[in-house]
Amino acid sequence: MKQMNFNKQFINYDQNAITQKKVAEKLFSFIDCSKKYQSILELGCGTGVFTKTFYNNLNFNILDLNDIFDTAKYFSEFSYNKFFIEDMENLKLEKYSLVLSSSAFQWVDNFENLIKRISENSPELIFSIYSKGNLIEIFQHFGISLNYLSCSEILTVLNRYYSDIKYETEEFVLKFNSPIDALKHLKKTGVTGFKNSSYSLTKSFKSTILTYRVSYFSCKK
Repeated sequence: MKQMNFNKQFINYDQNAITQKKVAEKLFSFIDCSKKYQSILELGCGTGVFTKTFYNNLNFNILDLNDIFDTAKYFSEFSYNKFFIEDMENLKLEKYSLVLSSSAFQWVDNFENLIKRISENSPELIFSIYSKGNLIEIFQHFGISLNYLSCSEILTVLNRYYSDIKYETEEFVLKFNSPIDALKHLKKTGVTGFKNSSYSLTKSFKSTILTYRVSYFSCKK
């Protein structure tokens, strides 16, 4: 999994994760709330933005959580079975009725390998992922970006492992009072990457908007 800067930013994350909360709410609409799930695994649970969205609205027996950082202290209000502190790409998966993930899969190095492993252990996967064109303003100015996949590239992979796929794409444009406010917002959500850029390059950033592009997927065997 690619290097992240979330660890130092967790204290600020929830109050600044504007887009992530909207994405979590949208992703929840892809889940069939009428079903009874024996076991659920949430990958990349972070501070529980998505967990808070589904926890009291789904019927399940067992919930396991995973994050690369030890964020268990943010889940004291939840009753869960196991908390795996592990890079999701290295996590030894058990069998689950449903695997969930919100705003995390864009960080993985080998997307197809992760999907293959999940499909071997769960008949249902529901996730959101930031996709190609995300934070285009940062890429155009700083030349820095994750290797975001396009929706069609993601679908190509998913179709190899799941037969029933529903998906949707969405764009969020956040507006800020100044370019520095936009950069501060990214820093507070842990998405920096440009922190080692020169002062002059940071100073010359002119955009007062940030564009988030998100893809949502419901995958069943």
